[in-house]
Amino acid sequence: MPTENQMKDMKQNSIMGSSVTEGEIVCVTGGSGFIGSWLIKLLLERGYVVRATVRDPDNSKKVKHLLELPKAETHLTLWKADLAEEGSFDDAIQGCTGVFHVATPMDFESEDPENEVIKPTINGVLSIMKACAKAKTVRRLVFTSSAGTIDVAEQQKPCYDETCWSDLEFIQAKKMTGWMYFVSKTMAEQAAWKFAKENNIDFVSIIPPLVVGPFIMQSMPPSLITALSPITGTVFCNFTA
Repeated sequence: MPTENQMKDMKQNSIMGSSVTEGEIVCVTGGSGFIGSWLIKLLLERGYVVRATVRDPDNSKKVKHLLELPKAETHLTLWKADLAEEGSFDDAIQGCTGVFHVATPMDFESEDPENEVIKPTINGVLSIMKACAKAKTVRRLVFTSSAGTIDVAEQQKPCYDETCWSDLEFIQAKKMTGWMYFVSKTMAEQAAWKFAKENNIDFVSIIPPLVVGPFIMQSMPPSLITALSPITGTVFCNFTA
């Protein structure tokens, strides 16, 4: 597998266009997770050079499926980064033309949700956005948000659009299952939009609901555990990509 410096030298296309093109370097955070691993697979298939961030690149159980992907030997490198560590994404993002931020804490049983889930999610996205601004090569940042940022409220709406946000006061008062996840993703996206506008970053937010389907990661994805919970009786999950 190429070194990090060799991967930087593989970038051949101009960074001046409006979109990321084949052969350019992109970064995927949370690369070992359900969505992240599928995203990496598709990016590799389309010829992109991918830098995947994971918390522990040496944990073979977490990254084996990534290293076995087609083109991984020549087009994929793993980079150590943690949402809780300011600046830890800087090196992975430097020189990239596109960034896909997928990583997020999902610990529904946390005894300290403020410091273990909410703050790392918010500070993590801001750290990544600062890295994008510092790199001066990133043309677009795509953020994997959640339907939980728009539709968690006492009264449901018949239709949701870009102006809708979940009711944080309602969530924190009710503390339903996964409440810290809804709070963290909502506050993180709000902070991200503010930073993007203030720093002229091309920012795109994707709002998926519950994600299910085939998976290539080594363990059962948390969203599948949640989807199967009416059958299995399992409610909680603890996972960070």
